[in-house]
Amino acid sequence: MEETYNIKDLLVLLWSKVWYIIGVSLIGAFLAFFVSKFVMSEKYESHISMYVKSADAQQTGQDKTNVDLQDINASKSLVQTYIVILTDDPVMNEVSDKLLEMYSPEELSKYFTVTSGRVSKSGLRNAYNMTAVNQTEVLQISATTTNAKLSADLCNIMAEVAPSFLIRVVGAGSVEKIGDAEVYNTPVSPNVTKNTALGFFGGLMLSALVILVIDFFDNTVKDSDDLGETYQKPIVGEIMNIGGKLSKNDNGSSADRKKKLLLNNKEIPFNVVENYKTMRTNLMFTLSTTRNKIVVVSSPNPSEGKSVTVANLAVSMAETENRVLLIDADMRKPVQHRNFRLKNNVGLSTILSGESTFEKCVHENKSGNFALLTSGVIPPNPSELLASEKMRELLELVQQKYDYVIIDGTPLLPVTDVMGLADEVAGVLLVARYGKTTFSEIEESMKKLEIANCNLLGFVLNDISVKKGSHYGYKYNYKYKYDYGYRYGGKETKDTSAEN
Repeated sequence: MEETYNIKDLLVLLWSKVWYIIGVSLIGAFLAFFVSKFVMSEKYESHISMYVKSADAQQTGQDKTNVDLQDINASKSLVQTYIVILTDDPVMNEVSDKLLEMYSPEELSKYFTVTSGRVSKSGLRNAYNMTAVNQTEVLQISATTTNAKLSADLCNIMAEVAPSFLIRVVGAGSVEKIGDAEVYNTPVSPNVTKNTALGFFGGLMLSALVILVIDFFDNTVKDSDDLGETYQKPIVGEIMNIGGKLSKNDNGSSADRKKKLLLNNKEIPFNVVENYKTMRTNLMFTLSTTRNKIVVVSSPNPSEGKSVTVANLAVSMAETENRVLLIDADMRKPVQHRNFRLKNNVGLSTILSGESTFEKCVHENKSGNFALLTSGVIPPNPSELLASEKMRELLELVQQKYDYVIIDGTPLLPVTDVMGLADEVAGVLLVARYGKTTFSEIEESMKKLEIANCNLLGFVLNDISVKKGSHYGYKYNYKYKYDYGYRYGGKETKDTSAEN
């Protein structure tokens, strides 16, 4: 799916992950603090300043009471030339020789690479930093190492060898040392405070980037409008997340399903009950123009809430005093007998195999407006049974007895059982699970239905999760998260279950 973002979308998305962002930022800050404090070596810096004089200033210095602008500019130019010369290899070799007079090779090997009795030129060059102070004729030479005294010695050695090299090579101007380099025992790096702050902001930027990348490549269905507009099919139902799962491992289990069933369950939030009523009304309108009132409810994959959705839909339709039959046609992994706490020794499979009759297998409630036909024992050939003549005869029979027939079908992508019902039903209602079903899975399911010439009635987006600040939550918050007021016994009562 093509993603488009505006500033509001980005802010809402990042705000919905604010605790994740803060957590990653704090981890980044802690790691930066730990590395700076306990891993990185402390470095010490010393410096020395040298004043550069041009040749003209030297020659006429006795005749001039003030150095004119031309002399200053000449000195500035010499500073840049001197920097290039002082970082060249011959100078570094001379520094190495002087350094070895003061330290043993073993001592220097702790700070530089010492090969064949000479300190590495690149190591020395990296230790030095030379610059013109504020673009003046003052040349500042600084040295940084992990030893405070060594840094000062490097500066003093460079100030000692510089004049002879500069006068011999350049042949113009001179340099004068301004004092000696001192030993500074306060480390200049690492800057623990600065690095900790950088670690925090680095973690912040990294976490924000990861969130944006994951969201951009997230191909799951999270907006019913996108789903309907993409495939030009109606959204028959939008079912909010009921919540209250026992644990993550209970997802899809019998305990989890029972908590989500409308039948005899007073803990279902009021807004979810209204979702099913809206879905019921939409489906009745959709079926008003079809050749029959038989609907197969399916989903692309298992564990997308199909069986709970179809059970609640059938119960909701029966509340309108229509006669509704729910058939569990998933003869591979049937669950409706567990949902309604019934035995499954006889059912659809035994009818289709000729071992029993519909009247002996169907379970009806006391009012007679709701009936359930369980799947029966699991057969070895469910696809063939659903596509058989006996299945066609059964559907013709139940059409005469019931106003609506709702069939709980198998998932579309793993198996082809639903395809065998294409000629006998009004169409298929496809259930997609919020944040799990992908658009590519929807497309593959629609291709299968198209090949079988099976009508797609519309979509149901199930288990919609509305979190505060969610990137996708404002629409659903607006539609469903409000207070429902109604009168009971002459007194107005506020139902707060929609806020749970």
